[in-house]
Amino acid sequence: MSDILPLVSIGLPIFNRPEGLVRSLDCLINQTYGNFEIIIADNCSPNPEVEKIAREYESRDSRINYYRHSENKGWGYNTNFVIEKAKGDYFMRATDDDWWDVSFIEKIMLLMLESPLAVMGFSNFIEVDVYGKKSTQHPENHLPLLKAFTVENKFVNVKNYINQFEGFGKSNLYFSIFKVNYLRSDFVKKTLENEILAGDLLINFYCLLNGNVVIVPEVLMKATFGNEKLYELHKTENRLRDFLFFTFDSKQYRSVKQKWKKYFRLYFLLISESNLSVKSKVTLKLALVRRILIFNYDLICVNTNTRIFNIFYRLRRKNYLE
Repeated sequence: MSDILPLVSIGLPIFNRPEGLVRSLDCLINQTYGNFEIIIADNCSPNPEVEKIAREYESRDSRINYYRHSENKGWGYNTNFVIEKAKGDYFMRATDDDWWDVSFIEKIMLLMLESPLAVMGFSNFIEVDVYGKKSTQHPENHLPLLKAFTVENKFVNVKNYINQFEGFGKSNLYFSIFKVNYLRSDFVKKTLENEILAGDLLINFYCLLNGNVVIVPEVLMKATFGNEKLYELHKTENRLRDFLFFTFDSKQYRSVKQKWKKYFRLYFLLISESNLSVKSKVTLKLALVRRILIFNYDLICVNTNTRIFNIFYRLRRKNYLE
């Protein structure tokens, strides 16, 4: 593609994964879209190989700029940093553990440039493990789920986003190509700065309230799952559970519920501050109340255990069952 096309800035916040960094950079520098830059922000990785690899790529490719923080400032700061450093009107957040087809940027940008109201563009994708093997735990095809956000009616897109279960992959819209000015809004800056739980979902929702999304139907990205990212893993030990047929982990339930409360509260705030009609706002808030009720029901189910389930789970852990 010609260099006269808009510059796309690729922000790559990284931390301590040299092997993944090599794979990601190889995917990104070979993109067929001809006008892009790569901003690498190293969150003070202790492994010296990370800096060595990044500087080696920077020396070979003038499109790459590498920055290293003197201390780990958190993932939120690091993401805001690459957004602020971006020189392009379009921005893509990359990671050091995912895969992209070489045509990822080109095909998305073609659709975005044809759609003036589009504020974000993404493609169909699949989930893979850290070795690139396709997941059997996730949907075979995300396109029907993604297409639900591409209706010309913004109200319908937003309502579909609210109604869709968080675990179905809508968070991956966060790896879209965005018009960068929306990512420089006070809401996005503060969401990242405060490292709000499920901030990626909130940022997607904010952008959907401000414009359209375009989706390339081909699978152009492989999103890694199951690796060590920035997620907290919670494990509750309860010996009493081994002797009872039914238990409810109320402590864990209250803990998770409290963490997600702010997430849903910010949805209400964004809807209230949007330019939608009063009727649309009321309808969306009612849809959100329904989503919260379903979320709490799911949370209760997750924290409810029966003895037979625990025996089955323990046997499976010991590989007695396939």
